[in-house]
Amino acid sequence: MIQRKQTIFMFLAAIASALLFFMPLASFNADGNVMNFTIFGIKNPIETLTLSKSYTWPLIVLTVLMTILPLYTIFKYKKRELQVKLCHLNMLFNIVFIGIVFLYYDGDIQKIIAAVEGDSYELTVAYFFGMIIPLANLVFEILAIRGIKKDIELLKSVDRLR
Repeated sequence: MIQRKQTIFMFLAAIASALLFFMPLASFNADGNVMNFTIFGIKNPIETLTLSKSYTWPLIVLTVLMTILPLYTIFKYKKRELQVKLCHLNMLFNIVFIGIVFLYYDGDIQKIIAAVEGDSYELTVAYFFGMIIPLANLVFEILAIRGIKKDIELLKSVDRLR
């Protein structure tokens, strides 16, 4: 049943994930030099600090998977158990995305900035809407799973009546 509410939640998750291609995740301000961190790397005025796309390829791959998987899941509406599994997989991708950004890139970028700027600098980090998107996707996927499970229960109850 493609016109169900879980379809809307999965479609919203796909759209939100696609927004990560256009939004910064965080901003690092080191003594007036503002560096925006996106899934494609760091955009900054400091010429000595460059990170290539090969450095952030895990974020790019995860974002592509987080965008395509909900769209694929929508069209598997005849296999509801598979839909639940794919929603769980997409939730895992979102959790891994958050973990990679906070555990790996955040600390690594701060170390690189410290090496470039020296010891006497003040660093402030500001997280943008791009970091809320994976959390919103988790909520959308949970709501989609609830809707799919309600459909499964409804179909089981109809089968019992036959």
